Amino acid sequence: MLETKIFDLAIEQSVLAALITVAASYSEIENLLTDADFYSTRHKLIFNAVAALDAKNSPYDAVLVNDWLKSHDMSEQAGGEQYLMQILQDAPSSFYNLIPYAEKLKDFTACRKLESEAQKIILKAQNLTVSRGELIQEAQSMLAEINTEQATDALCHIHDAAAGTFVEMHHKIEAFTSGATTIKGIQTGIYDLDRKLGDIEPGSLLVLAARPAMGKTTMLQTIASHVAIFQNKPALIMSGEMPMDQIAMRMCCAIGPADIGKVRNAPHTLTSEEFTSYTNAVTMLKRVPMLINDTSRPSIANVRESMRKLKHQYGSIGAVFIDYLQIMKTTKQFAREDLKIAYFTGELKALAKEFNCVVVLLSQLNRDLEKRPNKRPLLSDLRESGAIEQDADQIVFLYRDEVYHKESPQQGIAEAIVGKNRHGEQGTAYMHAQLKYCQFSNLDSQVIEQIQSVGGGV
Repeated sequence: MLETKIFDLAIEQSVLAALITVAASYSEIENLLTDADFYSTRHKLIFNAVAALDAKNSPYDAVLVNDWLKSHDMSEQAGGEQYLMQILQDAPSSFYNLIPYAEKLKDFTACRKLESEAQKIILKAQNLTVSRGELIQEAQSMLAEINTEQATDALCHIHDAAAGTFVEMHHKIEAFTSGATTIKGIQTGIYDLDRKLGDIEPGSLLVLAARPAMGKTTMLQTIASHVAIFQNKPALIMSGEMPMDQIAMRMCCAIGPADIGKVRNAPHTLTSEEFTSYTNAVTMLKRVPMLINDTSRPSIANVRESMRKLKHQYGSIGAVFIDYLQIMKTTKQFAREDLKIAYFTGELKALAKEFNCVVVLLSQLNRDLEKRPNKRPLLSDLRESGAIEQDADQIVFLYRDEVYHKESPQQGIAEAIVGKNRHGEQGTAYMHAQLKYCQFSNLDSQVIEQIQSVGGGV
């Protein structure tokens, strides 16, 4: 097989000839090219001379470029004045095609980078030094990184960005006036909580944390159902702790509603209404854009591959739900547990941005809060909380007072405590907890006002 050269010296010469020939032409490609986009060492040197002269607001014709190279003892390496003249003679009309030629050099750079990184992946694959999942993840991360490096539209003037927000605001006003939805991201379906969180936008990492028995998984399924059923946005549940049939059973019970205890242990005791409701829920879920992966202790590679398949099947992703952070696995070695947690939250935040979706991540809380008289969670109760606080856009704690106080006046009431909210307010939202039906549901506004008037979560 003939080896293909991933460069074109003639195009490199043409770009340099255009720069040297046309005054102020460097400004057209200064945000596009670097010396790394030139394969030839002498071409790298000449390009750097042009860039250095432009930085000093100096012209950069052949004479001045050659003088700069001489003053920096690079003239001989760059081919001297004779080579500069040869470039100008060989490409006399290149200034007409500066941008297309520069774009072509960028293509070559991407291909060279891809070849280099692919060789590393091939070596790892041949030596069997990593697992299949991590090998795939590394290859996908490499491709995403190259794609980001090659992007040329990341630089934006502040006025353009501000104008974009005005247009977005205008579209929302029009949508509201016409009765259309203004929601760009996802919502939880719990109105009191949504008033605080607002529109959870694509690219966000939402952490949902609680002590055992508070209903973390139920809350996850409540939000997932709202996203997939009511917002009709594709959802993925990564359930490392619960098998998919249990996830599906709980979801059908919530939709029904039907008593989960009866469905699981004594279905013959279901009322006819509950049986019909459960059956209807099973039928309805056929049309719902939701996938479940119950891989035990999922890795980042497992999550990424499942997200890729969901997007391939439905064209986009609304939200990904991960149950839960502390049981995720990796073969990477970390000196401390907090560094491992930081790896997971950082990678999941990156996946949210890469796939333009929301990632909802369940997390456990430290036992230390059990020692306090008031056991409502704080940010400091998050296990290895530093990285979670840093990477999360929203952090919501679940608390049910009846778990700790059997005579609590808030029987059947759950609190969603917004501990961090990058784009909105903090505070406590209230909802009805019906865990035997595997659901959290909305409270009447009057009930919420009554709870708040007597102190609520204080």
